[in-house]
Amino acid sequence: MQCEASSLIDLLAFDARNKPSQEVFRFVSDNGESEASYDYQTLSQEISRIAIGLQALIKTSHNQDQALIVLPQGVQFVTAFYGCMAANVIAVPSFPPKSQLQIERLQFAITDLGNPIVITNRDILPKLQEHIALDSVRWLLIEDLASVIAQPLSDFRTHEHSIALLQYSSGTTGKPKGVIITNQNIMENSELIRQSFGHKEDHTRMMLWLPPHHDMGLVGGVMQGVYTGYPTLLMPTDLFLRSQYRWLKAVSDYRATTTGAPNFAYELAVKNIRESRLAELDLSSLENLFCGAEPINSHSINQFLDKFAPCGLKPEAFLPCYGMAEATLMVSGKPHGQQYKQLCIDEPLLKHGMVKPLNTPNAHSLWLVSSGVVHSSLQARIVNPETGTEVAQGQVGEIWLQGSSISPGYWQDAERTAINFGLPLAGYEETFHRTGDLGFYHQDELFITGRLKEVVIIRGANFYPQDLEYETTLAFPELNNCRSAAFSVPKEGKEQLIMAIEVPRNVTEFNQYAKILNGRLVERFGIRADIILFLPRKTIKITSSGKLQRVAIKKAYEEQQLPVYFQYQLQGEQIAPREVSLDISNQDSVAKWLVARVSELTGVAIAQISEHEPLTNVGLDSVLAMEILFRLEQQTGVYLAPDVLYSCNTPSLLAEQIIKVAGNVAEKELNLSC
Repeated sequence: MQCEASSLIDLLAFDARNKPSQEVFRFVSDNGESEASYDYQTLSQEISRIAIGLQALIKTSHNQDQALIVLPQGVQFVTAFYGCMAANVIAVPSFPPKSQLQIERLQFAITDLGNPIVITNRDILPKLQEHIALDSVRWLLIEDLASVIAQPLSDFRTHEHSIALLQYSSGTTGKPKGVIITNQNIMENSELIRQSFGHKEDHTRMMLWLPPHHDMGLVGGVMQGVYTGYPTLLMPTDLFLRSQYRWLKAVSDYRATTTGAPNFAYELAVKNIRESRLAELDLSSLENLFCGAEPINSHSINQFLDKFAPCGLKPEAFLPCYGMAEATLMVSGKPHGQQYKQLCIDEPLLKHGMVKPLNTPNAHSLWLVSSGVVHSSLQARIVNPETGTEVAQGQVGEIWLQGSSISPGYWQDAERTAINFGLPLAGYEETFHRTGDLGFYHQDELFITGRLKEVVIIRGANFYPQDLEYETTLAFPELNNCRSAAFSVPKEGKEQLIMAIEVPRNVTEFNQYAKILNGRLVERFGIRADIILFLPRKTIKITSSGKLQRVAIKKAYEEQQLPVYFQYQLQGEQIAPREVSLDISNQDSVAKWLVARVSELTGVAIAQISEHEPLTNVGLDSVLAMEILFRLEQQTGVYLAPDVLYSCNTPSLLAEQIIKVAGNVAEKELNLSC
């Protein structure tokens, strides 16, 4: 470290004095057409203005104030986050709401916090005011602080034991958890990441598109460069979803040494980046290509490494890792510069908690990717979750953690904190945090095998089964006294979402029920069920306390013991692309082109897609919808912001908006030429 520091603000203040003109962040615009560079001095001045604005709103009390940051990715979010830290205000990152689910989460956070400050801008403010009572918050608009005279960041005093931020988990029907992260947690985990990745101040360059509203994008992207002192390029997530090529092209152009993403991003890149574009990419600068936040599929990673090897990508750059918000971010990772390890094991034995490595793969074997070595600042023990005792080598158990990166607990939730934190473990003086994740050690490396907690992880995002089940009750209110259960199972290294629904014997319109349910899931959560099971009543059991026995249902499904009336399954194969002409001046032509692209991506026949029904009805999820917008842009040059998908949710409405935008572009070009 360069200086004695209790927080990242101290490091920023030091660098603003000693290297004021050196770049610290570069931000890609929403449409990807421009970049804005910020040096330490400029960034520090913006942070200072926000901190001064916050201090003017702070209540005179002994408790820390909290501030919801409701801003898009970019410089405003970054400076607001550090402004909170400088002002000793607890930062609570939140997405600018685009859907009803995000609005509800925002409303919950405001209620849970009490009377928070909300940091936003003039573009977002009107939408927030539609859903938030004005007397329940204190507003701070970024634009109102432009004339504030900045002070040196060294004037702001921070404390290592102060709370820096709350990371709220997803969840609507249950109470989301606000994970408490202190300045000390951040400093300790930032050092852990620096050592694990081999980051260096005068060498490392990071490029990231992960949203800063969650731990991987926040700690890994917004914080790590500031901690170590290297520059970071941040790109909006929507640009990646539209085009995975833009991710790797940004890495290539920026000469990034570190980038990363959840497993699904690697699969999309393999699928969607054309061979003809590989010659435009130079990935030889990459030293760390990390992967975490969801199960790692060795097959998809090997495909990625093989495909981009001609671009200079080195296999030893791939860095599988493991972590969670309760550990600030990172727990373990592959040692820097080494090849990542895989292990072939007996899958039937694994289901019984035993690990048997196999020298030769067979029909019953499973490949697992190592999550690397646990950092020396942490202890990770494998524990029998029922007895609370450590298990022997070669056995699967729950991962328990101890160390200075571990959160103190959950915000205003003493019950959950007591259940999950500060737990004794026989043979150790320290207390531990139980993660709910299952794993084992093999040759000192940590392997993740599953979860005790029932959270479903899809594309790196957490979804709670009770939320998905609640949506089922809303979709089918006529199914009185019929339960539903949501769970996931791995298939070819990916998580498949399965919805099990009890129905009366006289129900026959199973495909229509499946269409309705997936439409609601896509509209609300941006995901769809891979399999929907229709079961007889009283198949889904509950405990004596009224809790669903999801584990029992999942086990019965895996053992093919469920009585099933009907099983609906998404088509695994895509329909061959149908060539449809596109006349960007003709709304009917655009609508037909959209229908053809939806058919290609979802596997639903064109005849079954109505131009006037919501795209969610055919299971077009958020990622596939973004791909259509990218194809439109590539073919016509017409750019539509992702928000349009929420208001123009049918092919007909979307075509109308495309015609309108195309007309505006043509008129603008005509005026410029005159």
